[in-house]
Amino acid sequence: MTGNKDSNVNPTSSNGGANGDDEHLQWEEFLSSHESDLDEVARSRSARKFDKAARKAEKKAQFSVHDLKAEAFTRTPPTGRGPRDFSNSSWLDVDETMDGDSTFTPPNPSLGPVSRSGLLFVILLVAGVLGLAAAVLLPSLASLLGTVCGVMTLIGAGGLLARHRGHSETRRDIFDDGARV
Repeated sequence: MTGNKDSNVNPTSSNGGANGDDEHLQWEEFLSSHESDLDEVARSRSARKFDKAARKAEKKAQFSVHDLKAEAFTRTPPTGRGPRDFSNSSWLDVDETMDGDSTFTPPNPSLGPVSRSGLLFVILLVAGVLGLAAAVLLPSLASLLGTVCGVMTLIGAGGLLARHRGHSETRRDIFDDGARV
């Protein structure tokens, strides 16, 4: 079997460590010869910005005991109810139980007033699509049905597209994208 191999151990050089001292001296010589350039880089605007960002990230990464909430260490939440708490009830009164704390408002399914032009364009579109399907199935009338129903489809779709005003009537502000929960 093989034994554990420590790959983090620095191998000793054959010259007794003189190579490490030589590298250290070369580094010191480099630092002394380029001292003015390195000071200029350290005082640069980007170095200050980096230092400021690093300090901010370090401060943000620090974790304090005061960051924890007391509820994380108690048995029950402050409301006095836990996840396994239950009351004796039956399925017959589930509506009252579920609706007790609910703020749900059921949707209003009414479409409101339908304009005559909108109804006309929908009828033209549906009749045009059905006529085009009939033109495919009846080859003897394909040229007549295809032309008339194609025009009806284009007028219906174009009219509906021209009438579409987006969802601006339901928006509450400029950033409202229409999603409702």
